[in-house]
Amino acid sequence: MDEGTVSVPDEQYERLAALAAARGVSPETQLARLIDDAYEGLDGDPDRVDGLPLGVYGAGDEEADGSG
Repeated sequence: MDEGTVSVPDEQYERLAALAAARGVSPETQLARLIDDAYEGLDGDPDRVDGLPLGVYGAGDEEADGSG
């Protein structure tokens, strides 16, 4: 992933720091993991959508919500 700068509001940083401490990592490492997880979700395997509960759609299901 490309290096960059992310601005986190103070109240969100406190929550991030608490989550990071609970997991034994730095807040920067925890934020990087959250960003990586978000990107993985965007590029996720479409076959995993079959395991979602009824009424929950995958990111590629534009037709399901009527927008596509």
